[in-house]
Amino acid sequence: MKLSAIAKHIQGELAGDGEIEITGIAPIDRATSGQITFIANKKYKKYLKTTKASAAIVPPEVEESSIALIKAPNPYLAYARVAQLFYKWPYNFKGISPQAVIGKEVKLGENVTIYPLAYIDDKAQIGDETVIFPGVYIGPQVKVGRQTIIYPNAVVLAGCEIGDRVIIHSGVVIGSDGFGFAPDEQGRYMKIPQLGIVKIDDDVEIGANTTIDRAALGETVIKKGTKIDNLVQIGHNVQVGADSVIVAQVGIAGSTRVGNRVTLAGQVGVVGHIEIGDGVKVGAKTGVNKSIPANTAMASGVPAMPYQTYLKTMAILPKLPELLARMRMLEKELTGLKKIVEGNDEE
Repeated sequence: MKLSAIAKHIQGELAGDGEIEITGIAPIDRATSGQITFIANKKYKKYLKTTKASAAIVPPEVEESSIALIKAPNPYLAYARVAQLFYKWPYNFKGISPQAVIGKEVKLGENVTIYPLAYIDDKAQIGDETVIFPGVYIGPQVKVGRQTIIYPNAVVLAGCEIGDRVIIHSGVVIGSDGFGFAPDEQGRYMKIPQLGIVKIDDDVEIGANTTIDRAALGETVIKKGTKIDNLVQIGHNVQVGADSVIVAQVGIAGSTRVGNRVTLAGQVGVVGHIEIGDGVKVGAKTGVNKSIPANTAMASGVPAMPYQTYLKTMAILPKLPELLARMRMLEKELTGLKKIVEGNDEE
């Protein structure tokens, strides 16, 4: 593909020879002739002097280079779009394998791919051009939309609904029972049947070994465009809004509502029955124990605190030994003054 065509595709400003033929994309330190690379931050522009790439996607502020450039306001997004041009689907199997198990009254759309050893249970529905890999289990009455990919050993249990263009990575469990138990008079726990489902909207991606529990009643919902990393636990009746990002090892307890465009960084823990507003950003390892209003940035720590408060607290921490010494000195001086005053009173 010519460099000029790539620049047009990402709506970037071309600086250099547009006739260069680009055959692939690679990191700046590994790229070779014929490949395009990128830098997202201008402080890395020094690597443009040593890279063997034929071209680079760069921020608009980068002016000089020995190779051709495409300038883009958001180089990382531009790189993502170029990467899609060169990405090749590595799997070739098409059609329904005779080694797959297809239950009764299953409805399969056009151009569906089902690999060997997948199990599609009774009355499930699979949309057009969806791909289901080996070891996948699709439960009874599950609905899977169009152009969805379900990677090996993922599980979608009874009645759950998966939208269009969803990507479900290996080891994901959708529709496992929510953690619902009621103690009886002897303190033993009685299981509460989990009668609801999980509903995953369009364009959601779910990372490996993530679990999303079915609702006790009603639905656990992940709305359109949300991206979930590996090893995330989402409890029953949770609702996650559109275009949110949930990073690895996050745990969200039951009946919590997470708004649109929310970011929960790695290992965030969220208690149940609270609301996290639209646009909230929560730092890594934060324990969220109460509702957070929209467009708030919360810093790392337990419990969660506003980001500006966190910055002030971190600035004070290194001064604590000095402040403690001064406090003790003042206490000593006050004790001395008190003795003097008490002595004067006695006279």
